[in-house]
Amino acid sequence: MQHIRKHWKQILTILMIYTLWSVIAFLSLVVLQGLPTTLTQFGQGSQLYINFVHSIVKGTIVYYLLIYHLAIPMIKSRIWKKPMLKCVLLFILLTGYEYIYNFHIAPTGIGNSSVNTFIIAAICLDVIMVLVSIFLATLINAEEMRKHKDELEKEKLKAELSAIKYQINPHFLFNSLSFIYTKTVKTSPEAARAVNLLSEIMAYALDDWDELGTVPLALEVEQMKRVIEMNQIRFNHTLKIKYEENIEDSVAHIPILSLVTLVENAFKHGDMNDGQNHISIELKATRSRIYFRVSNKKKKGPKEPSTGIGLNNVQQRLQLMYGIRQSFTIKEDENYYMNEISINL
Repeated sequence: MQHIRKHWKQILTILMIYTLWSVIAFLSLVVLQGLPTTLTQFGQGSQLYINFVHSIVKGTIVYYLLIYHLAIPMIKSRIWKKPMLKCVLLFILLTGYEYIYNFHIAPTGIGNSSVNTFIIAAICLDVIMVLVSIFLATLINAEEMRKHKDELEKEKLKAELSAIKYQINPHFLFNSLSFIYTKTVKTSPEAARAVNLLSEIMAYALDDWDELGTVPLALEVEQMKRVIEMNQIRFNHTLKIKYEENIEDSVAHIPILSLVTLVENAFKHGDMNDGQNHISIELKATRSRIYFRVSNKKKKGPKEPSTGIGLNNVQQRLQLMYGIRQSFTIKEDENYYMNEISINL
């Protein structure tokens, strides 16, 4: 519902601005060339109102499509080829529609000119509309980025306050883990290894990363593998896990603990002992895209309590950082659960 309201707000904004511009343009023509000449071009009586309303509605729809469905996505994604093809197709359809309207439905003004003059005028007008749309889209995108940055700052502050509220003194914690490791390394090497893994994961989570809370993909993958190893130790290496990794570029940055959270969620709620249904973890990373998927069979019987805060946090941070260049998908049925992240870099 909020998404629909946003689109209607965008349309109404364009409608009001375009209506004001059309009225000013019409009055300017009246002043420059006189009322009789202007009425000859636009029609008289009811035809004038029909043409005027038609022009405003058409202009509103075209500018809405150009700005919000072509120019802004093109600026954000930095992919020009596909939007430009859509733009050319839109103007071919628009020119065809205007030809039919001016020459057959309402043969006034330009309808009395030659077809060649009409096509040249249509192309010039189309170029102007594209340039105006790109200019407006650039301004809108800049404003969205400013708001986006403000949101990130607010989220960062909230996260810092939350950390202060719930944190345990890290020095006390790490000293305690070091003590446990020292006491168990000879008598139980695996338990000591698990303690060491936990210490490294917590150090990673508590470290002071960049202001956006992002880390290189390679570091996040390293911690994710530590979580997998720690859970294997926890369950005596009986977990059924299928892990696939294809990393061409590990320099890209992602939100800290985003992959770790999804993997830990699978261990928490998944059936990890079904030999026919492994926990499946898939990671692909290229210079242009990161794809990550975790799927598991749901655990039968009593479920561990969950607030969903971790998944919501990952989703919000991805949205704040990448906007329309990312998707976070959750699919589930009675027996299976799947999380999927896709980021266009």
